[in-house]
Amino acid sequence: MNLLKSKTGRLAAFGGLYLSEGLPQGFSGFALALEFKRRGMDTAAISAFSAMTVLPWAWKFLMGPLVDNLHIRRFGARKQWIVICQVGMLIGLCLALMNMPTFAEGGVKGISLFTALMVLHNVFAATQDVAIDALACNVLRVDERGLGNGIMFGGAQAGYMLGGSGVIWLKDLTGSFELSMLLVPLVLCFILIGVMTLICEKSAALEMAEGELPAPDSRDRGWRAVKDQLFDYVMTVGRAVFRTRNGLLGIILSLIPCGGLALSMVLATLVAPCLGMTDSEVSQLAVVSTLVWLPPCLIGGWLSDRFGRRLTLSFFSALMVLPGLWIGWKFKQAGWDHPSEGVNGVWPREEILIHFWWIASLVYSVFSGLTYGVCTAFYMDIVNPKIAGTHFTAMMAMTNMVTAYTVYWQGKALATSGWGWSIWQIFLVDSLFGLLFLAIIPFVKIEKTKL
Repeated sequence: MNLLKSKTGRLAAFGGLYLSEGLPQGFSGFALALEFKRRGMDTAAISAFSAMTVLPWAWKFLMGPLVDNLHIRRFGARKQWIVICQVGMLIGLCLALMNMPTFAEGGVKGISLFTALMVLHNVFAATQDVAIDALACNVLRVDERGLGNGIMFGGAQAGYMLGGSGVIWLKDLTGSFELSMLLVPLVLCFILIGVMTLICEKSAALEMAEGELPAPDSRDRGWRAVKDQLFDYVMTVGRAVFRTRNGLLGIILSLIPCGGLALSMVLATLVAPCLGMTDSEVSQLAVVSTLVWLPPCLIGGWLSDRFGRRLTLSFFSALMVLPGLWIGWKFKQAGWDHPSEGVNGVWPREEILIHFWWIASLVYSVFSGLTYGVCTAFYMDIVNPKIAGTHFTAMMAMTNMVTAYTVYWQGKALATSGWGWSIWQIFLVDSLFGLLFLAIIPFVKIEKTKL
């Protein structure tokens, strides 16, 4: 059986592949962050850990030349990379789980090794993303790509929920985080088996013979081709950025948060238990927020087609700022500037603030979905058409960098061992960063023919 032979099979295959991409992000950004908070790890340290695990996704474009040029000819050019990366993900994750940090009054032991292994795990996950996208470009037909991308993104969200909320739900069921976290490598094993048995791709040698894959000559193959492509990539991006207005503004915008981000970052995962919410409640909120997010994402893209990308993106990103400002004000009104210390990972329950937190999170999910439905299309509109793939990849990499540095500074700001800011101050600064996006976007020129 080969899933790539039929439309239904192709869509199912890429949904499953993207599920494997969401798993590590949900596990490290949600489940581990929440568990570390319960065990008493400092907020700044949790944020630094989460930022480190995101970084490989910001530099995944460097893996493109490797995926394009280094092949074992007897196997499928993309499938071999997917299999290698999934095996690497499993090895890195299993080694990390075997070396979980230990928590004691004197601090946390083994966090450096654990972080390094989780970063390794995410390096393979990010490289897998490059190979999966290459396979999708190769096998998805033009009339399948819209639905295919929606299914792939839905698969990634399902993976995030499974790796995050799923692990926390199992922890409540079994009473052991160490047991529940085995869900992630178990799901990865099933996906790997599915890739090896249900996805069949032409061998790289056959694709080269049929002209579907560039065949390097004897003087320019392997690592030399990788080096040449990396050099060409850097030069191409440099020309695209510094020789055109949209090129420069596109990179600047992609380095700035598109609206407020605090309610979608690790900060939200760290604040929720301090309000007295149980793990089950935090997990339930995450699942509901994701389900609420999906329909507006589709609606936002549709509205941008009708009313213009720049106008809708500006409006929706401005709306994203409002829930953060509102919940920050509610915290200030309640006099809840800093989380209490808590005892053994349990904090006093703040019923009214939990109520407000649910409202802010769900409203934010609606506005975030609307914005995300436009954002990617906006960047597609402003790329240099002659180097669209390269230019777009660079901007997408920068948006991942935004996630990394936002996670870091917000954790540092909240921690008493860090900057010691109050909750409302963090939401205020986060909102100001989001509004900076609005100050730059009017100067971007979008050709009317592209909308």
